[in-house]
Amino acid sequence: MEAKEALKVLNFFLKHILPFIVAYALNLYANKYISIKMLRGKVYLVFFKNIVLAFIWLLAAAVALLGIPDFNSLEVLLTSSGVVAVVFGLGAQSTLANVFAGISISAPRSRPFDIGDRIKIDSIDPGYVENITLRHTVIKTYQNEIIYVPNSVVGSASIINYTQEESFSYPIIVSVAYGTDMEKAMKIMADVIVAHPKHYGGRPQVLCKSCDESGVTLRALVETRDFKDNPSTCSECLVELMKRFAEEGIEIPYNKLVVYKGDKKED
Repeated sequence: MEAKEALKVLNFFLKHILPFIVAYALNLYANKYISIKMLRGKVYLVFFKNIVLAFIWLLAAAVALLGIPDFNSLEVLLTSSGVVAVVFGLGAQSTLANVFAGISISAPRSRPFDIGDRIKIDSIDPGYVENITLRHTVIKTYQNEIIYVPNSVVGSASIINYTQEESFSYPIIVSVAYGTDMEKAMKIMADVIVAHPKHYGGRPQVLCKSCDESGVTLRALVETRDFKDNPSTCSECLVELMKRFAEEGIEIPYNKLVVYKGDKKED
């Protein structure tokens, strides 16, 4: 009697529990040994891995159902699965839309980004692509904020990819006072940018952006090989530019407050 009970327990374990244990073990193994870092630059493989893992869980559920007497027929299982699929489809349309959008995003010839790229999706803060799951594209910002964007939103959004080109440019803007030797100021601005060790490319073109109330605004692009270096490079160029302008007697205009005390004027 005890042997029969033990056999029933073993049979139940093999038919209903073991498939889920195997699926969990495969999922754990895949996430441990096939990491996001290994697949960096291959977003389609990341998404394919997620689909395979989801299929493994569905297969485990199917095997467990086959062990139930009412589901021991493959025909019955397929029929029941069809009914479940219809109900599931009606109740999870947004989820399925995210899955199909994810497939489109990760397609080798049409994908707009890869794992590790820095992108901007519509009005969402720019950040690095950390992962793409069946439902979301995961973005990490400079502030270490994790943003989960539904794949359906990504599929219909305007995307700016900052890393697909071999270099990255961003403008620095500075004003000089009226009466300044403009050719001299423009030359100094270009010299400062070219002299920076992380500058990439040729000599930048310095343009007169506008003539404002208090001065003339100059603009030039700072180009770096790596987009991660661009913010610090722009900052360092501006600091050095202020030093050079001060040395050459070029004034950067700013608002001045004049205070009158009785008949005496104070600056």
